[in-house]
Amino acid sequence: MGNYTRRAALKRGTALGATVGLSGIAGCSSILGGGDNSELGFNFTVPIENTGSLFDIPEIQDALPNVGDEYELNVSQDSATTDSVNALATGETDVILVANVSYANTVLEEAVPSGLTTIASGFGDAYPDHYGVTVYSLPDSDITNPEDLEGATLAVNTLGGGIYAVWMHQLQQVGLTADDVEFVEQGFPTFAEGLRDGIFDAAIFPALFATEARSEGFTEVFKSQDILDPYPHAFVASGNDVLDEKEDMIRTFLEDYQALIDYVHDNRDKVVSLASEHFEMAEETVDAFYLLEEYDYYRGSAELDMDELQYAIDLVSEVDAIDESFDVTEHATNEYLP
Repeated sequence: MGNYTRRAALKRGTALGATVGLSGIAGCSSILGGGDNSELGFNFTVPIENTGSLFDIPEIQDALPNVGDEYELNVSQDSATTDSVNALATGETDVILVANVSYANTVLEEAVPSGLTTIASGFGDAYPDHYGVTVYSLPDSDITNPEDLEGATLAVNTLGGGIYAVWMHQLQQVGLTADDVEFVEQGFPTFAEGLRDGIFDAAIFPALFATEARSEGFTEVFKSQDILDPYPHAFVASGNDVLDEKEDMIRTFLEDYQALIDYVHDNRDKVVSLASEHFEMAEETVDAFYLLEEYDYYRGSAELDMDELQYAIDLVSEVDAIDESFDVTEHATNEYLP
């Protein structure tokens, strides 16, 4: 397992979305795939938070209807979504998980020669009654609402990424710009400690790491629902050449993917235990957020809502996290879902 708290490992440029700062426990699976017609390669970045990461657990694969019988699934974990995109572009894998910014940049930069198409939803942010990406300050901090952020030092996993876009939308809403604050790039796992050590004044927490902030009574400054409508933050994507050459296998895989979503909802406690052990994470940490409505993202159907997906791309374009927006219906489809 790699050290996923290293600050340098998280400075990877604007092609990365929120998944980058969460990732880095790379290499849990040793097999890369994508070449054989009976095999499908699948790459993810963030364990547990990416639902697709659970394909890496043999006991969960055994509960799915097709994998192991109709096709073999070779699962690999990458340190960043850009690594997954590169693997897809070079034919080393077939299906990847991307976030809104990495998806948009891959499309705009034509990083995958045959083109990239999103084929299923991952998880969504800012949904009512679910966890939304949240900014916290220390319990005794003078920063208690967004207007207090002027002049503050703010933690972000990647400048120009999807989480950065959440910051920027809130700053704009209260009449501030990036020049009115100081951003510090650092890995999500270090944010609580960084607040305590005075490295920054406020930090933004995805669901996986917000349990520590809540347990220590940190002050909630704002959450994504305060400024944004619901949007998909992560999704499943593939290359257009793969969709042409392995269409039947992609359909079978997505049948398993929807079955996986159903399985984790029906077997939450078992999944928490299996996933914690498999990915070497504290079970109490996973149990404190995973699939708990108030503390976890929206994880429903695999079906893509095209209006919400368009909004996800537009919102990162509005704060210049990507060069321009585009029509997502030209780069996304539900046609392969069961």
